[in-house]
Amino acid sequence: MCYSSASIAATILPGRPVAPRASLPRAGSRPAPWIVSPLAVAIHTRRDAASKSVGLLRRNEPFTVQVSTGGWRRVTTAAGLTGWVEAGQIRRDDRQRP
Repeated sequence: MCYSSASIAATILPGRPVAPRASLPRAGSRPAPWIVSPLAVAIHTRRDAASKSVGLLRRNEPFTVQVSTGGWRRVTTAAGLTGWVEAGQIRRDDRQRP
């Protein structure tokens, strides 16, 4: 008989069932880096195109995406600038998959 981690946790721990943990990515299967589609995009303080722009994210500038929600992505640039960009303005670069 085969037991999952969730069934073991549910048996041992009374109360709510425990959701199984997501598996870790296999070596060599990391997601591709993000890139800016146009030459530059505005970084906003909120998920709203009318909100204040706190800077620009330029093509070929390294950045990370922390959250994707409601057509917006929260990004942090290599310089430490954090804010929101429209999701359609950035994408994964499958050509540079690690």
